[in-house]
Amino acid sequence: MIEELPDIKLTVGDYYEYQDIELLDYVYEIANHFLPDDNGIASKAPAVFCERYHQRKLSIEERYERHKEFYISNISLDDYLKLDDKPLKASFKEVYLSKEELQNTIEAFGLDVSKFWYLLLFVHDYIEDIGNNTPAIGKSTLQDINDFADKLSEATSITLKKDNRKSYAIDREDTIRIVQSAIQYYIKSYNEIIESDSSRKEIVEKLNNMGGSLIDNLHPIDFKDKSTLDISYKKWKFAEIFLHFLKDRKATIPKNSIFNVSKDKMLFISRLIYVVGYDIKRYYEPYDKEGNPNRMLSNLLRRYMKEEFPPVIGLHYN
Repeated sequence: MIEELPDIKLTVGDYYEYQDIELLDYVYEIANHFLPDDNGIASKAPAVFCERYHQRKLSIEERYERHKEFYISNISLDDYLKLDDKPLKASFKEVYLSKEELQNTIEAFGLDVSKFWYLLLFVHDYIEDIGNNTPAIGKSTLQDINDFADKLSEATSITLKKDNRKSYAIDREDTIRIVQSAIQYYIKSYNEIIESDSSRKEIVEKLNNMGGSLIDNLHPIDFKDKSTLDISYKKWKFAEIFLHFLKDRKATIPKNSIFNVSKDKMLFISRLIYVVGYDIKRYYEPYDKEGNPNRMLSNLLRRYMKEEFPPVIGLHYN
């Protein structure tokens, strides 16, 4: 069972008072590192999180009233609605509590299940906040396609995978060059179409005429800055935060334990990623279909190891 977070109904100006809530201990540990406050006392983020937690089940009008009281604001309802203030999501609580392997791992690391639940909620809410209000995601979709086309010019083979298993491979140079030329032609044509004054319907029709296999609900490639983080970037930030939280913690499993508990921190975090809905069950399983250890999260982080996380702006957490 999860111990309920108290609703102390203070304003953001009294944010330091939230330090007395023991259920926020883990939240403060992360917030003070990733979202420090300028005054050096404590982060405001846990107070914002606590308020958002208690707003989550209210109507839009009730959330508006609490927003004004918490931030001591005279904002109008119309302006509040323009903020696109999405409520905190806690719908994965049942999944969190029902996964026996996960609960055993939390216990093995000596963590309090309630405090850890609020940490998980906070991290997810923070990532969703910056994920919906970020000015850029680093490389745009079009840039990714350009990079792919460039790599094809050096490639001697192409391998396709499904669920981490090879499904197709080709090493014919002439075929690879045709694929490269087709992508380059598509990028050039796409830019010309998107930059025209066509309506969305006309854009889709033109794109369908280009290839004949594009679906009707296709939207234009965003070759400008996006307003949301790609899911892989969300998993990247999620892992970064929990790796920091677990870095000085070790799992201890009693010798007479009847449970098969993994001490693998990456698997622990990977399972949390599944719980919050950032990936499907493949992230939860300890092994892939071929019996190899689950390295999906490790592979994702390796992919970004030489990149910097894009600049982000949170609506609530900044």
